[in-house]
Amino acid sequence: MTRIQVLAPHIAALIAAGEVVTRPAAVVKELVENALDAGAHNITVDLEDGGVRRLRVVDDGCGMAAEELPLALQRHATSKIRAETDLLAIQTLGFRGEALPSIAQVSRLEIVTRMPAAQGGMRLRAVAGEIEALGPAPAPEGTQVTVEDLFFNTPVRRKFLKSREAEQAAVVEAMRQLALGYPEVHFRLTAKGRILLAAPGAQTLLERVAAVYGSEVAGALLPFALDGGPLAAAGVLSHPDFSLASSRFQVLLINRRVVQDRLLAAAIKTAYQGLLVRGRHPVVVASLSLPPDQVDVNVHPAKAEVRFRDQGKVFSLLLAALRQGLGKLAGESPPPRYQAAWQPGSLALAQDPGVEPAPPMPSFPRPASPWPLPAAPAEAPPRPEPTPFRFQDLRVIGQLLNTYILAQNSEGLILVDQHAAHERVLYEILGEEAQVPRQALLFPRLVEVSPAQADWVRANLDLLAQEGLVLEPFGGGGFLITQVPACLAQADPEGVVLDLVETLAYAEVLGNRPDTVIVGIEPADISPWGLELTEVVQARLADLCERVLGEIEQAGGSYRPRSSEDRSQRNTAAMF
Repeated sequence: MTRIQVLAPHIAALIAAGEVVTRPAAVVKELVENALDAGAHNITVDLEDGGVRRLRVVDDGCGMAAEELPLALQRHATSKIRAETDLLAIQTLGFRGEALPSIAQVSRLEIVTRMPAAQGGMRLRAVAGEIEALGPAPAPEGTQVTVEDLFFNTPVRRKFLKSREAEQAAVVEAMRQLALGYPEVHFRLTAKGRILLAAPGAQTLLERVAAVYGSEVAGALLPFALDGGPLAAAGVLSHPDFSLASSRFQVLLINRRVVQDRLLAAAIKTAYQGLLVRGRHPVVVASLSLPPDQVDVNVHPAKAEVRFRDQGKVFSLLLAALRQGLGKLAGESPPPRYQAAWQPGSLALAQDPGVEPAPPMPSFPRPASPWPLPAAPAEAPPRPEPTPFRFQDLRVIGQLLNTYILAQNSEGLILVDQHAAHERVLYEILGEEAQVPRQALLFPRLVEVSPAQADWVRANLDLLAQEGLVLEPFGGGGFLITQVPACLAQADPEGVVLDLVETLAYAEVLGNRPDTVIVGIEPADISPWGLELTEVVQARLADLCERVLGEIEQAGGSYRPRSSEDRSQRNTAAMF
């Protein structure tokens, strides 16, 4: 039996560092938050090898005094808290005094700093948390922090880092979110001389969104603002006509702190309920202002989660603000236009018009019995075997609400969701064919992506071509679309590429293999929803149903009632 013992100081320090420093993006987040707390107006971040080999954060904040610099590497040394009561009124992004010691513990660290009134600056160098050099040095006002060889002394942790592109993309995402919380601050992110993010200061929120996510996204946003006394919510949200395949363009800020909160995410989902198709997500940048004593930010090692004193009030505030921004589009969901009920034997009665249902039996109160009732028989009467369902037995009889194909067989009426069936056909085509059929474009289309996404596209041109999408570099973040999958020939090529790259590049950040995501493209741009039953459509409806259902049958699909779990999976035959 092992005995309890106190860990060696350096082991305890490595464990503590692991709670804060998980990847280069976490280092950048902590250092940029320190710069914002120092009152910086200009923040520049430079990366090398995704931030693993080297990253540097430069700001023009208040800097540190010479006597304070060595204290910055001592754990729980901070300028933001003096007493226990300060924990109930935290208004800064950092407050624990753990970031710099944790970063220094797993890297080679250099800090150069100067206060505005100081005659000269100071330089500190540390390796694995131990200070090796400290002395005066020329420096501009502010602080420059350089982190090299991240996790050099913890090789096991370094093995868990992803590719250079994935780590760089994670840094870009962290910088985007911080920039949205501080539109008055100039943010700049570079890598090997290339600008990955440039967001000038003194911007409105819409201007900042355009700088961070692009003008196309900003052009689809609607502002909202709601003041509820001590609580207030403001921001921008996208029109339901504009949606994305991922939810990572939903940024939640609590007192300008980027947080991840299921309650607030549920408010966004509720506000857009009934306005977006399945698998699509809105763009939302929501900033909530709360009294410091109404929110606890000291509940997560990376300060990414918070806890509210009154969750219901915060949820209602954000939901009301979002609905205000959506205006008339956020009306209550309409009541169902029909109700369905099922009783055993009702189908057989309905099929025989000469048989009338028996009148209901009168009900009488059942007297309580002082004795236990006999157990039910162990074996239930045998049920007849259900008739195997075959697609070729269906006979198309019409269409409902321009959305469902109506068919019948010997068992009754079958409704086929033509959109979901179409998805299944495209899924099988993209997933099983060795070479996806391509459609060459008569005139190549130019699409522009962000610098970070351009790196991913250049590294995955062969993968995209294998899936039927042929792109050619056109300088900078531009690519020419020359061929698209034949099944997407009627879609908007630029929209397909932007949506696909956004989804797959982010999936790689999360550690998903691109080839497991690419077959899950949502064919929203070529949705067969709203297909009107014109004479031409009526003439071809039987062929349409036969083709859709026949291809599903050939792919090995079969009809069965769908459970709630089935509905959550995109790669199942969505029929009922």
